[in-house]
Amino acid sequence: MDAGNNDHCPDCGIALIVPGTREKLAEAQRQLLAGKEREKQALVKKAETQKLLTEKLAEEAKRQKDLQLDRDPLREWFIYAAVVGVLLAFAAGIHLVRAVASDSSGLCAMIFGLFFFGIALNFRAVKNLKSEFVCAAFLVKKLNAPGGFSEVVRATPAGVFHQHIQDLAKIAKHDPNVSQDSLITLLYSKMMARSKIIDVLAGVLVSLGLIGTIVGLISMTNGLSSTLDSLGDAGDATELMVGMRTTMQGLGTAFYTTLVGAILGSVVLRVLNNVYTSNVDHFVSYIAALTEVRIAPQLRKSSRSSKQEVLVGEIVE
Repeated sequence: MDAGNNDHCPDCGIALIVPGTREKLAEAQRQLLAGKEREKQALVKKAETQKLLTEKLAEEAKRQKDLQLDRDPLREWFIYAAVVGVLLAFAAGIHLVRAVASDSSGLCAMIFGLFFFGIALNFRAVKNLKSEFVCAAFLVKKLNAPGGFSEVVRATPAGVFHQHIQDLAKIAKHDPNVSQDSLITLLYSKMMARSKIIDVLAGVLVSLGLIGTIVGLISMTNGLSSTLDSLGDAGDATELMVGMRTTMQGLGTAFYTTLVGAILGSVVLRVLNNVYTSNVDHFVSYIAALTEVRIAPQLRKSSRSSKQEVLVGEIVE
């Protein structure tokens, strides 16, 4: 730890600089990296703990019939998915099957693969949002119990609403006029970030449909060129049929990819993603109103009381 400092030789008294500066810097760097790794592990452990608590509350909600959820996004998602699926099957089901079977470019299969990937992401987001509603309902039930507010502030946070309350409690220790505006904005942005990837996938599906249209028209042009060449030569019927077949396949690719991309991207995926975004709007508004009415006044009152106690203690001293 003395490396780099000025000192004197104990035998001859000559001034010197204590060696080992490079080793000292290496040790400091090692300790810094070790500290960052411990902080990272602590954050991961905290996130895992919150996830386990949220899942535990969701399981308890299935057993408790008296728990009143403000909204059930998962049930709403299943209803919309069933309605859209039935309408899609009657309106264009046969065309979607033919699109995959007759498309030689593989774009329709790619569109379907990305569509199911987007559906999985959307379902997972809605399921997590359902757990947040469950956690909020448990907190409301706990806040109604005697001493529930203090228990909520001290307990390990489960869900974004619980974490929101504890963040406000930390702010109230330093500012009696605690405000949740910034926290609500950050919370809304964080929850809406999950829907961005779904919007991107919906746009990608439509774009792939348009790309398929271009690819199909190019194939159609090549087929017409082969047909005209066969007519200009000896009129070989085999080459004529090959050219016509290529033309029709290109035309089918152009139409089918546009149809599949438009239906799955612009209709189905956007409708189901709207279920998530509308429920996020409702959830954020719900916890903002609940916090402003029931949580923030208690935090302001307790913060002012603690400030007055500290001021009285300083005056007495």
